[in-house]
Amino acid sequence: MAIIESINDDYNSNDTPIKMGRRNIGALHNNIVKDKELTAKVLALGLVARDMGKTKPQTPRELEDRFDDYLEECVNYGLPPTVEGLVLISGYARTTFWEIAQGLHHPELANTIKRAKDYIQNYDATMATMNKVNAAVYCFRAKNFYDMKDVQEIKAGPIEDATKPTNATDILNALPETPISSASEEEQKKD
Repeated sequence: MAIIESINDDYNSNDTPIKMGRRNIGALHNNIVKDKELTAKVLALGLVARDMGKTKPQTPRELEDRFDDYLEECVNYGLPPTVEGLVLISGYARTTFWEIAQGLHHPELANTIKRAKDYIQNYDATMATMNKVNAAVYCFRAKNFYDMKDVQEIKAGPIEDATKPTNATDILNALPETPISSASEEEQKKD
């Protein structure tokens, strides 16, 4: 695995990063990676996804085949599929990808993108219900990628209460029978 060797070469004996090669893309500066093997897998899968997306798909079938290939690569690398990975393999910029999903551009590809996102959403939900993904991470992803939102139901309307007073006398009678004292009376009691 050339990527792992490359990452290992980018650290000196004190586990501090040295200048990264290849145009310095992804330089880690002061952020030291603790799990170099996992980092290598993630970066390698990212490169594979980027290479898959070098051209834009012309048909929904071509895009679907790319998604299938991406999912196979995720299995091969032992990494979860991500919506970000779908964007990489699509060959489109992120904003264009979202616009396609909404049917604003290339409407023939919109359904394919939605199905792929549904697949990853199912994966994320399954992992969350099995406590394999932090619930906060799942909530973040669900709100940002799957259009989910917190909903609070508020009902507005008349109060249905049998003890609701109907006139001024009933309101006065419903008040508690505690004496109302002024501030000066309370000060006198303290003295």
